[in-house]
Amino acid sequence: MTAAEVVRVERALGAVLSADGGGGRAHRTDFHGGRLERAGADVRIFSGPPPAPWRLPLPDPEPLDDPGGAAAALAALRTRFGRGSRLHYTQMSSVRVVAGPGTGDPMPQRRRVWSLTGDLRTRGGRTVPVGRSGRGPGAARLPEPAWLDTIGRLLAAVDRAEALETGAPPAVLSPQAAGVLLHEAAGHFAEGAADGTPVLSHRLRCRVAGELVCLDDDPLAEGGPAHYDRDDDGITALGRQRIVVDGVLVRQLHSAASAARAGAMPTANGRAASVLQRPLPRMSNLICRPGGTAVDELVENVGHGLFVHRLADGIRFGDTVEARLVLGEVIRSGRRTGNYVTGRVRERADVLTRIVELGDRGEFTDNALCGKDRQMLFDVGTCAPAIRFSALRCTS
Repeated sequence: MTAAEVVRVERALGAVLSADGGGGRAHRTDFHGGRLERAGADVRIFSGPPPAPWRLPLPDPEPLDDPGGAAAALAALRTRFGRGSRLHYTQMSSVRVVAGPGTGDPMPQRRRVWSLTGDLRTRGGRTVPVGRSGRGPGAARLPEPAWLDTIGRLLAAVDRAEALETGAPPAVLSPQAAGVLLHEAAGHFAEGAADGTPVLSHRLRCRVAGELVCLDDDPLAEGGPAHYDRDDDGITALGRQRIVVDGVLVRQLHSAASAARAGAMPTANGRAASVLQRPLPRMSNLICRPGGTAVDELVENVGHGLFVHRLADGIRFGDTVEARLVLGEVIRSGRRTGNYVTGRVRERADVLTRIVELGDRGEFTDNALCGKDRQMLFDVGTCAPAIRFSALRCTS
């Protein structure tokens, strides 16, 4: 290696278990290799351990869950929620190291993540998307009683739901639903450009949310799905960073490349799905500071409107944000009615400027999956309180 070279090395184990109409299937992977980057030259991808003179040995990654136990847990879920359900349990365990200018002493970083994805079938034949993910072993979390009860109630409510009429009612979003909009509308807006161009520093000082909203990014947050001491550029994480203060963007999230192009300091947010891919500016744990209002008070303050229990499949298209409204509930005279609806949220990217009240308790959402630029990360966390919006644009 020379002073102008950056090398990234990884040892990784992976497994995907599937349970659907074709029965159970399993696929396992075992990878050892890396990526050598030279200034002004093509990237070199290599397999196997790096040359001994580089002095970049890696310990073994943590072993994966017992495949028999994970398969049994997945099959039990499918039996409980109907043979029409399709479920996929993915787990990955890796060790990475980065060496090069500005990375300090090479230090192996361990990562263990999992996800449960697919669709569950209700008794009435409707489908409900499943998305759970996080760090650490996951098989023991598949049969958690609290989650099973929550999903059971969700499926029963979806079966009774009617199509939502097109409109823009005032709305209260549960912490899970609020997290989806915060992630798409504010989190991605705060990220620098993938390759540093175009430079997006003009976004600083832009209003992205109502004045009540303060957002932090923290890779060391307690209970957060993301947890790392150094990012995939080898930059040391310093902890919580304020990115939105009183609704205004005050800091961008950078990888080493995007920071260099913008003339800014890297923020330890360079993240990659594997060492074979370039690190992109990505959120770690996005945290919205709570307010002081209980959820029942938020509902009462709406008067007539909508309570959004769950959103899924959030995506940002330029100046618009969309998500599937898996389950909503009509609010009348400040009370939830038990009249359920389903539909879709189709909003402008400035939707967060209509936030008028924050709940008093933040919760990490159970889905930390993010597939920005076709790089799927399992550990992009969002912690949000329930949030009241003055209006939320919805369609059937």
